[in-house]
Amino acid sequence: MTLVLQIILGLALLAGLIAPFVGNKYWHWSHLVLVLSIALAAVGFLFLAAETVRVHHVLRSKLPKLEKNLESLLKQNERLLNGSGNEQGLLEIEHQLQMLSRQRGRVWRGVMPAGEVTDQGSVSIEISQPQPHGLEQNAVVYAFEAGEVNPADPAVGRQYLGEFRVAEISEAGATLEPVLIIDQRTGQRLVESQGPWSLYETMPADSHKLYAGLDEEQLRQLLPESTVDEFIRHGTPATPDDDEWHKIGLDENDQLVGPENLDQAVKFLYNRPLRDYAYLFSELAQQRVVLQARRQAVEQDIVKIEIALKSAKQLGVFRDQQKTAFSADLVGMKGDRQAIEGLRDLVLGQLDKARQLIDKLLARNSQQAAQLTKHQMALLEHINRTAPAPGSVSLLAP
Repeated sequence: MTLVLQIILGLALLAGLIAPFVGNKYWHWSHLVLVLSIALAAVGFLFLAAETVRVHHVLRSKLPKLEKNLESLLKQNERLLNGSGNEQGLLEIEHQLQMLSRQRGRVWRGVMPAGEVTDQGSVSIEISQPQPHGLEQNAVVYAFEAGEVNPADPAVGRQYLGEFRVAEISEAGATLEPVLIIDQRTGQRLVESQGPWSLYETMPADSHKLYAGLDEEQLRQLLPESTVDEFIRHGTPATPDDDEWHKIGLDENDQLVGPENLDQAVKFLYNRPLRDYAYLFSELAQQRVVLQARRQAVEQDIVKIEIALKSAKQLGVFRDQQKTAFSADLVGMKGDRQAIEGLRDLVLGQLDKARQLIDKLLARNSQQAAQLTKHQMALLEHINRTAPAPGSVSLLAP
């Protein structure tokens, strides 16, 4: 077919060239140019038509195979999309991923600090993956150091860095500033952290499935000693000492019964209460602020007490000086008292003697008064005996 078309095209081209050569003696030059153009255009049209036929032939010859492959790919896509048998499809996996993403939120891993930490705790970060990173301004994220935590000393290993707000965003990363006021310990931890970090859009939720299947030895290696017993005992029979918040009831079919139907439970298991870390961290931060305020108040009270104690010591020194002076005064006063008491005793002795003399004088006076009275009475009786009777006059003295 291709050879025939090539021969036809060659003959047509040859005829187009011969015709102008033969008629050049009788035709006008414009006619010759027109005939030659028509011949060349006809040859080009025939060539394009032949190429079109060839292309259609080639494509149509592959069409059945492509349709068969398309049908096979459509079935494969249907199987991948909706699943087949025990295999999960993309829709089911996407649904599970959405559920996990809804619980955990977005996560940015491999985040690196890209600058010095300011006094207020602000720090710049670089996000290599994904690009664009998708952080929005004013969004709140939770920062963790990536890596394993040291159960023996959690303060040394990788740990939680804090809750941050996205203050500024850039193409390569963002600038984070702490939501809560950081203390010296948290600020030092940020300064010393070299990365990488993991940023969580939502605080990771506690779940019983996280440590399912781990034995006691593995749990003790992963968790601190203060809380590991709760994880070890989870799902084991409850004891009478366990309170109602740490046990659940099961019926005869091992189905969970509600709190209102605990009387129908045939056995009780120890249940580790799940923790809301976002609430706990916020509550602990508030308690830390209250404790810091109380600590500052106590420190101020201590300063006041120290000042008062210093003043009391100075007053004590002054009182000791007064006591020394008063002791000297007391010695002098005691001497004065002894002198006064001696003088008093002397005065009292003289007073007793004076009283005795007065008593003697009074007794003597009474005796002399009695004698004088007796003498006067005797004189009166003598006068009465010797005196003339009333009415008579005595010219001579007796």
